[in-house]
Amino acid sequence: MDGLAWTMAAHIVTLGIWSAALLLLAALYAVAPSRRERAEVQRHRVMCRYVFVMLASPAAVLAILTGSMLVLLRGAEGSWLLAKLAVVALLVLYHAYCGHLLDSQGMESRQSRPRRRHPLLISLPLLLIGMIFFLVLAKPDVMFEYQITPQPAGHHDEGGTEQREIQTTGADGGQRVTQTG
Repeated sequence: MDGLAWTMAAHIVTLGIWSAALLLLAALYAVAPSRRERAEVQRHRVMCRYVFVMLASPAAVLAILTGSMLVLLRGAEGSWLLAKLAVVALLVLYHAYCGHLLDSQGMESRQSRPRRRHPLLISLPLLLIGMIFFLVLAKPDVMFEYQITPQPAGHHDEGGTEQREIQTTGADGGQRVTQTG
């Protein structure tokens, strides 16, 4: 196996571990023990901290590093890649939110206990992970906005009210010419 294959394998494994750890954290936060069971609350805190610190965070860093290396090694490009990176950024924000929940849970205080969370806590990572897999496997041509052809450098609007034509590409792939001025 060459370097590209090893990098791809490392990316798949670390992304799988990161995804599984985020889903496990969501499940742990969703089924928090009651405050009366102090031993269970302490055990729950330790489990959450272990999953976040020992599994999710290192896997996230390695998944992002190996993914960046894959983009460089393969020369990946396209609108699907931009969409995937945006979804990965949302997954990173969700990861940070899990860290915030862990911090608010506190390890030292016996009074604070995790509260039951909304089902969105579990469905959000499922949706984001599914979107990442779809974007990587299908590589759809994602259109973010109408693309305007750039004007040459140094072009200034000196004519005032003269007519200009702007060429745009629509979502259906058709070219449109718009006159302005």
